[in-house]
Amino acid sequence: MESAMISLPKFSHARSTNQWLPLDLKHQVLCPGKVRKTHGACAKNLASMRVRCENREDGRLEMDRRQLLLSSSTLGVSALTSGKAMAKPFPAPDLSKCIYPTDLPTTPCSSSSFSAFPEGGCCPPFKEGETAVDFEFPTSLPMRTRKAAHRVDAEFIEKYDKAVAAMKKLPLDDPRSFLQQGRVHCAYCNGAYKVGSDAVQVHKSWFFAPFHRWYIYFYERILASLIQDDTFALPFWNWDHVDGMTIPPMFTEKCRSLYNNNRDPCHQPPTLLNLAAATSCVSGDVDATYSNIYNHMVSGAGTAELFHGGPIRYEGENTGSTGKLEASPHNLVHLWGGSPGNPHREDIGSLYSAGKDPLFYSHHSNVDRMWFIWNTTLKNKNFDDKDLMETEFLFYDENKQLVKVKAGDCYDISKLRYQYEERELPWLTKGRSLKKAGKVAAKPRTLKTFEKAVDDKAKNLSSPLTFKVERPNKSPGKGQVEVLKIEGVETDRTGFSAFEIFINFPEANSGTPFNSPHYAGSFTTLGHGIMTEESMKSMTAKETFKIGISETLEDLGIENDDEILVTLVPKSEKDLATSPITFTSIKIEYVSK
Repeated sequence: MESAMISLPKFSHARSTNQWLPLDLKHQVLCPGKVRKTHGACAKNLASMRVRCENREDGRLEMDRRQLLLSSSTLGVSALTSGKAMAKPFPAPDLSKCIYPTDLPTTPCSSSSFSAFPEGGCCPPFKEGETAVDFEFPTSLPMRTRKAAHRVDAEFIEKYDKAVAAMKKLPLDDPRSFLQQGRVHCAYCNGAYKVGSDAVQVHKSWFFAPFHRWYIYFYERILASLIQDDTFALPFWNWDHVDGMTIPPMFTEKCRSLYNNNRDPCHQPPTLLNLAAATSCVSGDVDATYSNIYNHMVSGAGTAELFHGGPIRYEGENTGSTGKLEASPHNLVHLWGGSPGNPHREDIGSLYSAGKDPLFYSHHSNVDRMWFIWNTTLKNKNFDDKDLMETEFLFYDENKQLVKVKAGDCYDISKLRYQYEERELPWLTKGRSLKKAGKVAAKPRTLKTFEKAVDDKAKNLSSPLTFKVERPNKSPGKGQVEVLKIEGVETDRTGFSAFEIFINFPEANSGTPFNSPHYAGSFTTLGHGIMTEESMKSMTAKETFKIGISETLEDLGIENDDEILVTLVPKSEKDLATSPITFTSIKIEYVSK
């Protein structure tokens, strides 16, 4: 069996393999098997522990990962991984074993022009014997600037329209064709690939941001190649600024290749994006949209897991969960753009079909920009975890070559030779002040009448529910974020589900705005296609949803309270079937940034 080694930081006293290892776990581990002072009962377990260590030439130590993980479970720690002892990065999928989604529509729905992928499902045109090459950074490319879609000039629009038209004219079995590019998203987002016994799913986890960055990078490079212009860069749909909150006009002109008939007809310009009622014909409230974005970019997303989502490890017991970047506005923009004439608001309104709409790629260009802003302007750090950074994806490049990439290699977009046009960030400058300007409800005189949600019994969220939640620590340590955990959230994989979270406001309902000072965040999911029984053993998905609440408590003036009230408000959307939601418990934890 291959040895999985972990490199530990260089330690000034590391002169042999009989030494203490700095694990930052508030425990000390001796290799091999000697014991010094440690915490309580753990000392007895340490005495019999054996961990194989090796010195490297650079003075660092390597330890056998499986032995260390087994030993850490004896110690009661899990700082290195939350998975099984064999958990590791996902290798690239075997494209020859792509699984066809069994229930995706293959005929037009209603009277619309909608149809899914009638031949071959989501699977790529993989040829037997085809091998992937490792990605190489494009050092010879010029630096390209992605601009706001509503601000580009007529010359750019003509060039972009020409590129997409050329992509749509390619043979259907060409991996660069528009149909095949759409299938990329369908396959990776619906479990069409299996690695070992695990279905690959790039939503609801830490894979979300890096997968989509790579995806639109290759889409962009194919378009550039088709018009022989290496300076071409995708425009981003600037929905986080009032000037860009309508569908960019270039996508609404029926004569263009950028047009898609499967969009909501009442969401054409000048209707503004409405995150509060994504399927209604009502134009959105700008301040409420800014407040929603602020919550999911800043106050609720102060750590890598809160922003990106929870870990998924190959052959591991996973804790995948929806990150704030994915939950909102991302999911709600998808929903807002889709067609009410189709069962799941296809095309852009459902994950399996979203890649069939050119608007999708500009939407995700802005999602990618949000990640870039979270790293740069907001100075947050990404995961530094081998199991994520060395996870592999496969894409076809502009030369029809199958390319293998690693998730961590896309962290620095300058190496991919693109950048973003600088734009004002009104949600950042105004978001918190808009919420603080709202009326704070009086504190309930007593919390005794409210129950706690601390058991493991499923609770049906069919109407607003309020629970009392104890705060274990009123004074979190420096650099820590207070996190609200809603555990055991279970939803139907195939439908839309959503609820909103409010603090100390039991009167909250579906009409309470995002710019309420009591608003803490939103949970949203979009439907996926149903896979074969082999790849999807359950019609439901379960996760723990987390949101940072430190800033919300401070703004409400309750940061020193022993208990808070948490109200969950389920959301329904006009003309869209809403899947039931259950959950088990609500708790608070403290997490370091």
